[in-house]
Amino acid sequence: MDRMAPVVVSVTDEYLDRFGEVLEALRARGLVIDHVLDDLGTVTGSIDTDEVEALGSLTGVASVERQRQPGIAPPESDVQ
Repeated sequence: MDRMAPVVVSVTDEYLDRFGEVLEALRARGLVIDHVLDDLGTVTGSIDTDEVEALGSLTGVASVERQRQPGIAPPESDVQ
């Protein structure tokens, strides 16, 4: 079963004027885009966990970071 990992992708400064091309490459690689922050050169979305590292090798991608998922301990937990 495939698991999806939430990620934040940053685009290199050199590719900000070709942001749309980078978005298409990300989609083609399997990224399901949630939010596009083109002024910041950032995209959020999710991708199969096996494909996270591959995003970083795409032309125009500066970095790929997994988003952290906050969690709260259950009410019966000792930690509260």
